[in-house]
Amino acid sequence: MTNFDFSLTKNTRINDRINTQFRAEFFNGFNHANFGSPGNALGNANFGVISSALDPRIIQLGLKILF
Repeated sequence: MTNFDFSLTKNTRINDRINTQFRAEFFNGFNHANFGSPGNALGNANFGVISSALDPRIIQLGLKILF
């Protein structure tokens, strides 16, 4: 299983008491396919067939105001 999670953060000061923080988070950032296990019931039509995969790339954005 290959999975690369990373985030980018930008802090900005508006004045002496107020700051903002912008955040972008990437889960499975390179969108690498992680396949599930193949079917293992001998004699079944789906024996050896991979029919599932784990989550694709997910991007989450956030803005925080600190005062």
